[in-house]
This record gives sequence, structure tokens and C-alpha cells, in this order.
Amino acid sequence: MKRLMLIGLIIVLGVVAGCHSRTDAPKVKNEIKQEKMAKAEKMPAEVSAGKDTKISVMMDVGDDSLALEKIEQRERLNDWMGRDLVAMFKKAGYEAALIENSGQSKKGTYLLKVTILKYNAGSKAARIVVGFGAVSVGLDTKYELFAPEGNRILSDEHGVGSSLDWTSCARKLNKQTVDAVKKKLGR
Repeated sequence: MKRLMLIGLIIVLGVVAGCHSRTDAPKVKNEIKQEKMAKAEKMPAEVSAGKDTKISVMMDVGDDSLALEKIEQRERLNDWMGRDLVAMFKKAGYEAALIENSGQSKKGTYLLKVTILKYNAGSKAARIVVGFGAVSVGLDTKYELFAPEGNRILSDEHGVGSSLDWTSCARKLNKQTVDAVKKKLGR
């Protein structure tokens, strides 16, 4: 019995030691490109815009028929995305403000309404046990841009996934939204 346990232990140690790499393998060009693209995606979009363009950002958590835990997750995501989106627009040169309802939008201001369509937070436990990339976070949103006159001039849905965390998804979607608005407004 002891002999079998000893043999089993030696086999396990041999497998662990054999699978472990002592040196870091050099990165190939594709990995370097992917890292650079990931860093660029995390940076807010920069545009040259006049200070006279005003945008009110209104966030909507979407489906209210979810479990209480899911609603709390969406509200936390919604708050973070709204603040981040306003900061990105300000950095881009727009005069942006976060509002709670369309009645708070001032005259002569564009209204951007962002709705969370689907949010899958993934499983933290699975990420801890299996590692990053095991369970991804997914986020789908819809945005609508209304002109100061009230007519809708831009509308689109988009979604992203990430094996990192929800802020990566939110930041990427915010960047895509800012870029689309910038393109539509000719900035």
C-alpha cells in the first residue's frame, strides 16, 4: 500500500515538474499586436470637437423583470457606464452631462439614450478555479442619439465579451458609442 502511494506521488511530481516551464517563451508578433490593440481599446476615444456641442447622456438598465441580484448588478454597471461615458465625451471635447430622464435634457442639447439589453456577469468562482478566459463577461447595449429638435438621428445595437471583467466590456462599448456619435456629428 505504501509502495503504491509512493509511486503515485512520484508520478504526480513528475507530471507537475515536467509541465512547468522554467523560462518564459518569447512572445510572437500576433501576441504583441493583440496586447497593443487591447491597450488601445481601453483608452477613451479622442476627437477634436468644439465646446459648443452639448450632449445629455441618459442610461437605462433595461429589463426590470430580473431577479433582485441581477437588477443590482445592472444598476452598478449602469452607474459606472454613465459616468465613464460622460467623461469620455468631455475628453473628446463635448459638453456632456448625465441625466436621469429625458425631461432633464436642456434645449439645444443632443440626447443620447443608452439601454443595457443583455448583461452576463459570468462566474467569479469559475474564473478563480479555472483561470481567466474560462467564463467570459458579455454585454449588449443599444444607443439612440436624438437631435436637439427631438428626432432620432442615430440608433444601433452592439455587444462585446471579455474574459477580464465587466469594466473592459463597458469601456469598449462606450468607446464604440463615442466614435459613432463623433462620426455622425462630423467631428
